[in-house]
Order: sequence, then C-alpha cells, then structure tokens
Amino acid sequence: MHFADASAIVARYVQEPRSAIVRSWLADAPVAVSRLSEVEVASALARLCRENRLSRRSRDRAIATFAADLASWYVVEITAAITSSARRLLVRHALRSGDAIQLASALWLQQATDSPIEGVLALDDRLITAAQAERLPITSSAR
Repeated sequence: MHFADASAIVARYVQEPRSAIVRSWLADAPVAVSRLSEVEVASALARLCRENRLSRRSRDRAIATFAADLASWYVVEITAAITSSARRLLVRHALRSGDAIQLASALWLQQATDSPIEGVLALDDRLITAAQAERLPITSSAR
C-alpha cells in the first residue's frame, strides 16, 4: 500500500509540473490517505480558485472527483494515537502541524498493517525529509 499526502493529491486534480506522474502513481497501487487530506485538498482547491488560478467550475469538478476517489481509498482516521505521534514528530522534525499529522498517519498505517508501506508520495520537501528520517520509503517519482 502507498500513502499519499495532500500536497501530492492536489496535483491529481490540477495541472502542475508533476501531475502526470502523480496521476499514474495513484492509479497504479492501493492508496491510503489521512482523514486530514479530505480538508487539506478541498482547502487547496478553494484557494486556487480564490487566486483565480482555477475556475469555479474546475474547482467544483475537482472536489467532486476527489470525493469519489476518497471513497475508494483507505482513510487513516485522526485518533489520539495519531495526534500523540504527531506531537513527537513536531519536536524531532521541522514540520507544520498538518504535515506532522500526515506523517504520523503514514507511520501508524505501517505499524497497523505490520508491513512496510511501499512508498510515501508527497511533494512537500519538509515532509519528504522527515519521512526519510523516520525510515519511510519515498516514491522515487515524487521528487
């Protein structure tokens, strides 16, 4: 199973330099995401619309497609165990709160399934650096 961060998921729905790679990666393997991505992805799409970088119609279509995709992905819920782990990660790494929850979710998934995650797809350099430090594999096409 692969774990996708919201920074990469957004590239699935808008045209960015790495969109084709992200779309291919998300189509090729079972995907897991943090419940936080449900809000972070919608927030990013709404922001792009407010900044006139995405039309309202494109925003609405992207959010609807994302909701449909989300229904087919494994969602790691935000629990006390996740937030506790995120607090520890914030002390060890230069992460923002959302990135700490994303990373804690990926680490929880690996522990809960008792098998290594095949890869973490993220486009945020701080999150990638922290995930590598936590010994999580990074999908090679993410950088």
